[in-house]
Amino acid sequence: VMGRLEAFAMSNPPWKSFIDGLGNGLGYSAVLVTLGVIREIFGSGSLLGFRVIPEAAYAAGYMNNGMMVLAPGAFFLLGCIIWIQRSISKYSEA
Repeated sequence: VMGRLEAFAMSNPPWKSFIDGLGNGLGYSAVLVTLGVIREIFGSGSLLGFRVIPEAAYAAGYMNNGMMVLAPGAFFLLGCIIWIQRSISKYSEA
């Protein structure tokens, strides 16, 4: 991330570099928050301490996914998010 920002800043004026850095920072933050929210919901069934998954789901046999609260869960989830995003945008490696 920092290398890309530095390369952009070297060949562009300060305001464009600031806007680019702000956009990159907000995008990266959005991905981290999205990962955290999804992991929290599926890993513990709550969000910010409030139960999100209803008791009826647990009564029907739903169990929290313990792997979501571990580090590998973040990598699997990030892979799924990238896969979905590339499927939506019809991305293909040339």
